[in-house]
Amino acid sequence: MSVAAEIKQDQNDSKKLTLEDIIQISGLSYGIADASYRLIDNETGDYTLLFETGRLARGIEVSFDQENILLRLSLPTSREEIHCFYETIRKICDRKETRQFLHEEGWKDLDDIPGLIENDIRASTGALEDLWEKVKEDEYKHFQVFGVCFPISLGKRELEEIANDLNQFADFMNRLQSMNVYYSAPKVYDVRGRLTGIYFTDANLPTVFPTEPYIVMNQVEGIEEWYVMLKDQRTIPYQDFIGFIRDMEYFDADHILFVLTEEEVQMLADHYAVEI
Repeated sequence: MSVAAEIKQDQNDSKKLTLEDIIQISGLSYGIADASYRLIDNETGDYTLLFETGRLARGIEVSFDQENILLRLSLPTSREEIHCFYETIRKICDRKETRQFLHEEGWKDLDDIPGLIENDIRASTGALEDLWEKVKEDEYKHFQVFGVCFPISLGKRELEEIANDLNQFADFMNRLQSMNVYYSAPKVYDVRGRLTGIYFTDANLPTVFPTEPYIVMNQVEGIEEWYVMLKDQRTIPYQDFIGFIRDMEYFDADHILFVLTEEEVQMLADHYAVEI
């Protein structure tokens, strides 16, 4: 679920804006997502995220359709980010000396923004309520939402904490994404004709790690083997690795958080390392 806006401009527009202009106008931080939807800070691409540091939610996606500026905001998100989305639209329109922009509902004027904000707040609250009903009734085990920094899985525990409240959703999203952690995501290789997924971690590295291996959005299917690679490139079968971890914390519905000691990494390598 998302809301999109488009600000028209053509090649001969004397006030045509570039991505760099939009970043500067917005006053926001920026980055792009890698193949696993993890943030690469301070880089730009075809789809660039704008976000408020210290109030991390889901980010405002900026792209271009030929010359036209496209802004997209995923819902549900925080009240602050909804306001930020429309404030960014306002700033761009002011720079281009226009009051008109194309919205999901058709052409809009800057004076329409307060009503659009209220609509998106209601839609975000409604989306949280819908997620909660589906998880509470065991229709789904959890839902994955894409944050600015990485995907986050919402299950019963998370949705009970959020309690269909956008302020609590904002606090939850910012709390997890503000942690100084490495979010481990697999890379996929063809190893002797078998698709193989490999995660990475190492000693003294606070690591967010899946309780079961998976590829975000099922982008790659048919993976036959899963491993964890240590810094020295020794590989541990996934099940041996996850069974070894004892000192862990709950992170979200799909992930744990741990820090391995040098001694634990050595034990893993000595007892479980295999050649692949």
